[in-house]
Amino acid sequence: MRTRTERRVAARYRWDRLKVSFWFAPALMALGAVLLAWAMYWVDNRIPNEVLQTSRFILSGTVGELRSALLNFATTTLATAGVVFTLLTLPLSTVAAQYGSRLLRLFLGDRTTQSVLGMFVGTFVYCMAAALSIAPIDVQPEGPQLTATVGLYLMLATFASLIVLVQHISTMLQAPNIAAAAGAELLDAVSADIPDEVTSSDDDRGGLQQRPDVQGSPATPTVKNSALETEGYPVRARRAGYIQYIDPDILSAVAREKNLVVRLLRKPGHFVRRGGMVALAWPASQIDEPLEREIRHAFQIGNVRTPTQDVKYAVNQLTEMAVRAMSPAINDPFTAMTCLDYIGEGLALFIRQGERTALSFDMDDRLDFALEPVTLDELLSAAFDMLRHASCDNASVLLHMLETIDVMGQETKAPEARRQLLRHVSLIQAESQAGGLIEQDRQLIERSAAALQIKLAGA
Repeated sequence: MRTRTERRVAARYRWDRLKVSFWFAPALMALGAVLLAWAMYWVDNRIPNEVLQTSRFILSGTVGELRSALLNFATTTLATAGVVFTLLTLPLSTVAAQYGSRLLRLFLGDRTTQSVLGMFVGTFVYCMAAALSIAPIDVQPEGPQLTATVGLYLMLATFASLIVLVQHISTMLQAPNIAAAAGAELLDAVSADIPDEVTSSDDDRGGLQQRPDVQGSPATPTVKNSALETEGYPVRARRAGYIQYIDPDILSAVAREKNLVVRLLRKPGHFVRRGGMVALAWPASQIDEPLEREIRHAFQIGNVRTPTQDVKYAVNQLTEMAVRAMSPAINDPFTAMTCLDYIGEGLALFIRQGERTALSFDMDDRLDFALEPVTLDELLSAAFDMLRHASCDNASVLLHMLETIDVMGQETKAPEARRQLLRHVSLIQAESQAGGLIEQDRQLIERSAAALQIKLAGA
């Protein structure tokens, strides 16, 4: 039976694929437009035209005139939609050129943009569906006044949404707003990380569960390590690409049904070559081709990384934006510092949650599979390594990196986490010495780094 955690993980991946599609919202609104057209036509058939013919807000006319009006509304909406698609190319090209193509997913998932597209699609579909629903005059003498009037108001609302889109694009293209959108995605990725969803109860024991005493359990991975290494059956990828998502539901079901232990060799975000091993299953004697194919189906591989289970990718989006901002062509340290603020917020949340090991146990507390989560060391390296090199000649950005580390250090007392933070403080010191800073800036960074080292080491 699917556990709550497994359902949430699978739903998050599917929702991530839908929300960055320009088709999703317009398709839903188009469906709603068809239903609205049929509903209005049904209402029109039950209200005599004489009741509404004196109203200034209701269109009146013959069947042919109202049908013609609806078709004209649809034609006008379709012609104006060309302006909308022209407007959409501006942010797409700007975001890709200045901030990196990876950040395009933030624009593709923007709700305002999708809603405006949906308004144009929905209005066009409504007018066409309503016009096609009108019966000939010899069948229905009275024209559907309410149906045609709603089409007019929808067209006016669509034109109003065009103004909203222009205003929204001018606001959205500002660097702080793009950084804020990427920061929100980082927070979502950290908050929805698999280990953080782990809960155990008497009636829900099959999900990913946190076991602090797992090293002493007869079901630990260490007991099976030697057998997995020497006798494990290698599960290989059939195509090259990035692991976007690993479905725990499939792995749990297969492992329990066939009494297997599965070790995942690659995490979401890793690149795998065609024929590369992604998992080891034990005992190998129980694995056949159909079962291998079923295990392989747990790995969704694509051309691009996604933040569904890949927190590091969410950090990379902000890091890429900051590194590009520090390039000689752009030279925008304020954008880099803004990105550091959101990186600090996301990693501080990650530190508060703490590093965990995601394991799946069956009903008898036997290990089914182990999914290695992302570590703090990986995220810190993704956040600071490239940006530190790109900012070696800018004291303000290096000092802001120290402030970001200080924010993260306030969230933990764990010696290992503080040791990792101290390592990056030392690297920032070394980078300031190797760069082209003046002596006063070097001394300022040295004093700030020394104070932060004392603070981290003494807590």
